Amino acid sequence: MTPDPAIRSRRSYEHILPPSRLGESHESLLSYAEAVSANRRRHDPDPLTAEFSLVVVLSPNARPHDDDDDRSGDSSRGGRDLSILLGRKLRGFGSGFYGGFGGKLERSRGEHDRPAMGAVRELEEETGIAVPLSVMEDGFVGVLNFTFEDSDVHGAMRVYLFCAFVSMSQQSDDDDTSSHSGDGSNLERYAGQQYARHTLVAVRSSQIRGCDEIEPRWFHRMDSIPLDRMFCDDSLWLTMLINHYAACGDDPPPRLNFDAWFHFHPGGTEANSIMHHFIQIKEAPMRLTLEKRLFHALHINHVHSPSIKEFKENWSMANAVRKYMKDERRMEYVLDVAGGHGALAALFLMLVPACHTAIVIDPAKCTSGKNGVHKAWRKFWTNDDSHSASNHTRATVKELRYRHECLRTGPRKELDWISQKAKGENVTVVACHACQHLTDETLHIASEYGVNVAVMPCCQKDHDGSWKGLTNRLGGSGGTLSIGALIDLLAAGKMMGWDTGSGAGVRYEVKMKLMDESISQQNRMILCKAVTRDSIGVEGRDKKKEFAHKRLTRAYLRAHTVPSEGSPSKSATTKPYCGTEYMSYQTSDWCIRSLLVGVGLGSAFSLLITSHIGRK
Repeated sequence: MTPDPAIRSRRSYEHILPPSRLGESHESLLSYAEAVSANRRRHDPDPLTAEFSLVVVLSPNARPHDDDDDRSGDSSRGGRDLSILLGRKLRGFGSGFYGGFGGKLERSRGEHDRPAMGAVRELEEETGIAVPLSVMEDGFVGVLNFTFEDSDVHGAMRVYLFCAFVSMSQQSDDDDTSSHSGDGSNLERYAGQQYARHTLVAVRSSQIRGCDEIEPRWFHRMDSIPLDRMFCDDSLWLTMLINHYAACGDDPPPRLNFDAWFHFHPGGTEANSIMHHFIQIKEAPMRLTLEKRLFHALHINHVHSPSIKEFKENWSMANAVRKYMKDERRMEYVLDVAGGHGALAALFLMLVPACHTAIVIDPAKCTSGKNGVHKAWRKFWTNDDSHSASNHTRATVKELRYRHECLRTGPRKELDWISQKAKGENVTVVACHACQHLTDETLHIASEYGVNVAVMPCCQKDHDGSWKGLTNRLGGSGGTLSIGALIDLLAAGKMMGWDTGSGAGVRYEVKMKLMDESISQQNRMILCKAVTRDSIGVEGRDKKKEFAHKRLTRAYLRAHTVPSEGSPSKSATTKPYCGTEYMSYQTSDWCIRSLLVGVGLGSAFSLLITSHIGRK
């Protein structure tokens, strides 16, 4: 990808728009998306996306005529070999502007599934040029994505861009003569041939006609095309496309493929000004990570829920859980509690080959997010996707399902249903950004059923301030320990308790991990792996208890042995008494020795006094 690939394109065009009208260029889609999100008002709804087709018509042999805007001969074409057919809009949105040919895709004709069909139809209606469907599909360039700051006035647009190369002949429809004077304009010479790796389509000059909506006109000098009377995005992507193909010689350049994103200032055609743009050139196949491919899929489909922050959080948490659980069979079933749009649940379907059922439980019907996740990501977890997220080829039917129900009853009902099909160790319950109460409830329910669980808590509060003094002391000189961190540690400790999960026959191995603070400040994740208690056996449990008891005894002896002459600790090591027996032994032994010493010292002192008095 070339940073700001349109910079080179803006240097040699007479009517190019100034940089101030073309907005800020971004080097990545993430940078662009963050800038646009920062500009959008929080109360703005997610824009609905309308889909269009757009065709750029180029010709290597169209000749200037008196009826063209550009009457310059070949000698003044600046070494450029192409001509471009532009249409002037006669009415409606953009009236008076020049541009390519196209229109809104008609769902009833199946054009949403096959945009080239709409491109063929619109081009013939507006110019009379008939391009075979296969040729149009072969001329696909990329997708242009448009959003507007005044989204309440102008909805988002997705435009499928095609490039059609035509071979022009000056023959009339009634003229049967098939040869000319060698000027390179007869149909037989060019029809069906390749130009810049595109198939040429034979067209007679008399075929080209306009309609009541648009007037077609040839421009033969590319550097003088009326960019000042076109939408400002044309100054970026169209000039780049023309430069790529304009001087095509014996060694044609590779096909140009790119996607582009443009965010416009409010004001429509009157302002005609861009705020932000990003152009991603795809001259060679791009090797993107799954994370970037998923992120691009969201923005190509104009999906705004999950947000950028939510996507990063979900991606980080899903990977943390996956790495900690290690055995992918632990995630055959995933329950996403309070999952809303379901992005976290969907990520498990894509990241964990063994995960075949992901269920989102939320009382709210997040329709826009749910539809957006399905639309943008479904191809990544379906088996027939050539870009599958996993290298595994196992035939697993995967399902993303939503349950709209109370968070107390919904998880229990789903776990009851799953328990009839799988063991608890094959189920993982997750909750990202779960409030304090929801975190406690999720951990409690999971331990009741003996399933794996992972939560990222938030919104912890010290309601009466009783913990403030303790958190200040625990923080030490380095500052206070937040109440959130303390409550999370208590929750993790509770899950580590010996009795937690005992009713379901499991115990929990617990680990806390931190998410990158640049993603979220509330970044502590509590990861709990359910381990069957029977796996260590009764004898093994007794040994663990005995070992723990001995360690406690040794620690107690070290802390409570009373110093005395000789080797005070020797008695403790040679006679390992415990509990009250140890205490009574140590106390009585110390008392006897202390009493004897006291009597001896008292007697000696009395003799000294008596002798002193006698001398006097």
